[in-house]
Amino acid sequence: MNVGKYLITGCIVFLMMPLVACSKGSNLREVTTKARIATSEAQSYRMKGTTRYTSDAETHETVSEGEFSAPDRFRVKISADSGWWCEAIKIGDKSYVRKEDEAEWGGGKSGVTCVVLPIAEVLEPLDSLIDLEQLPDEQIDGVECFHYRGKADIDSLVGKTGMAYQQTPEFLEVMRRTSIDAELWVGKDDYLIRQMITRIRFPESEPGTGEEEWGTQTTIFRFYDFNKPIAIEPP
Repeated sequence: MNVGKYLITGCIVFLMMPLVACSKGSNLREVTTKARIATSEAQSYRMKGTTRYTSDAETHETVSEGEFSAPDRFRVKISADSGWWCEAIKIGDKSYVRKEDEAEWGGGKSGVTCVVLPIAEVLEPLDSLIDLEQLPDEQIDGVECFHYRGKADIDSLVGKTGMAYQQTPEFLEVMRRTSIDAELWVGKDDYLIRQMITRIRFPESEPGTGEEEWGTQTTIFRFYDFNKPIAIEPP
C-alpha cells in the first residue's frame, strides 16, 4: 500500500506539525494543550511550509504558503518540484481556484480542489504525542520559545475520528508500522506555535512487484503575523 499521497495531504499538513515545553511528562502535555488551543483560536496568521518526501532513492519537494483570517477566509498556494501548482482563495462558502493547467481563476464555486485543512484539524494530532523531551529554548522571529520534541502514539492517532474513513485492515497495518516524530517551538508568553517539524517514516509497496520499501517525509512549517490585519478578497 502506498501511503505517500495520504501523508502528503492529511499529513502535509499534520503530519506536518509539532509543540511546546517547560519540563517533562504531564507538564509538557498541559503546555501542548494550551498551544493547540491558542493557535487554533488565532484570528489571523501567515504560514510557510516545505515538505520533502523520499521514496525509492528519489526526493520530491512541495512548498506551501498561505494567509488565514477568521472566521472563514484563506489564501494558499501549493507548488511541487514537478511543476504542479495550485492556488486557492476561500471566502465563506465561495472558492476561487487556479492551477498550472488552468491559469485563469475559477469564480465563486463551492468547494476547493486545492485541499487545505482547518488549523484545528491540523493541530489535533499533537494530543497524541508521547515521550516528550525538553530541548534548549530558542528564538523564532525574535520570540522566546519553548522547544521540545516527542513521538506520536500511533494507536491513539489512528483511532481519531478524522482518520476513521481510512481504517481498513491494510491501512491500519501500515500506520502501526509508521513512526512520526515531532519538534515544536512555542511562544513563552502567548503559547502560539511559531515553528513545527515532523519527520515520518512509513512502509510502501512497490507497484507491480509488491516489494516493500520505506518512505520518509519531513515537513517544516513556520507560522507568523498572528492576529495582524490580513485582507483576503476575491481575485
